[in-house]
Amino acid sequence: MRKATGSLSTSILTTAHPLSTTVEHPLATAATADDNDKAWSLMYKAIIDGIGADPKNFQLVYPFTTWDWPIVSLGYTSAAQWDFTSSVPQWSATGNYDSAGTAFNDSYGQMLNVVKADTKDPKLEADIATARNVLTLATNNYDTIYAQARIAYEAETGKSNNPPFTEWLGSFSGRSWAVRLDSAFKEVESSQRVLNQLLAETTTPGLKEAQERLLNKDYYTKYQDPGLGTFPAVPGYSIGMDATTWLNKVKAGTGGSSGTVSFSNGQSRYDYKDTWAKGSTSVGNFFWSVNVGGSWKRIDEFASDASLEVTVSFKAWDQISISAGRWYNGAFVSSVEEGPFIRGYSPRGGNGTKAVWGDGGIMSVQKVGMVVCYKPSFDIKVSSSSFKSFLETWKVSAGVRIGPFELSGGGGSTSSGWQANSATNTFSGTSTAETALIMGVNVQLINPA
Repeated sequence: MRKATGSLSTSILTTAHPLSTTVEHPLATAATADDNDKAWSLMYKAIIDGIGADPKNFQLVYPFTTWDWPIVSLGYTSAAQWDFTSSVPQWSATGNYDSAGTAFNDSYGQMLNVVKADTKDPKLEADIATARNVLTLATNNYDTIYAQARIAYEAETGKSNNPPFTEWLGSFSGRSWAVRLDSAFKEVESSQRVLNQLLAETTTPGLKEAQERLLNKDYYTKYQDPGLGTFPAVPGYSIGMDATTWLNKVKAGTGGSSGTVSFSNGQSRYDYKDTWAKGSTSVGNFFWSVNVGGSWKRIDEFASDASLEVTVSFKAWDQISISAGRWYNGAFVSSVEEGPFIRGYSPRGGNGTKAVWGDGGIMSVQKVGMVVCYKPSFDIKVSSSSFKSFLETWKVSAGVRIGPFELSGGGGSTSSGWQANSATNTFSGTSTAETALIMGVNVQLINPA
């Protein structure tokens, strides 16, 4: 499991390569990757135009993610919910959700550990420097084991986040890694306590209180994954409403709003320069996929069809808030925007120093909400040649993926009521799934420049 307290951890970042792969198949050529990225950019703009998402804080996410987190007892948080709500978003307008990525509480703790501690006592200053070095060594060991565990996890799950990383650690495959991580983390915790005791004797305004709040177990939740055999305490994150309550409200007609997004391949690709990230990395997951015989494969006909037009409508969509618990002191974060920081770190980096804030910094962006939807339906109008080419596959398909949306069915038009209209060259249908989907998140930049 990811560290429950802050430390000088090394962020393990993933940036999609232009020719990266998915579980199903590779993006074989640069042209294919370009068509794929264009489709994702058009969907980003369609969501902005269709439901009013704000490019100043909206991130379109992949891979496909369901919002079906179980209801657990008060004081507990399920593995899937904690992994999603705690993860730091990728610095990209269309970004990859990685359940094995950096936790926000880790990046916060790392930031606290590089704030310069004021003291006029030479011995205390030397002791703090030694304690920082010991903590760094312990953390480096933890991070090495974590990176190895992450490689094993991704090799088994294909970066699908199914199951989430921390849940996988409780499985047969991940259990040995969990044992090694737990042992290494105890060393990190011990080193952190020593450093915190020394920092408590310094005079940096607010630092002692911030460290105490981060370690205060009253602000933690019990992480629930029966596979682990225990319920470790981790920094808590809350959501505005659970999925079950939201779906019940939707079905009763008192929750969410209907919505529609649409675009065509004939449009120019969306320019991400006006988004919060000022750009977007190449997307490694195919925008168009079809499920045949239990396997997903790319729909080649749709990606390059210049006449394609697609509309996705939702029975309901909504924005659900995500909040860090009281262990997080946002006021202190703002108060140290310009530091001072220990040697080797500076607010924005440069001149041989590591950035504390911004893209590539220790703390960059916080997840403060998620954009969810229920019962998406679709209409895909294509050229006659694409229609004929895809028709036989359509008849036996069990589902289609359109960007962040997975629309499940059972045998295409045969048993799901999905239709293929040869008069208009249109494929259409409504998802049979009863779970809500997460199509994006709302983010907040930490101390933006």
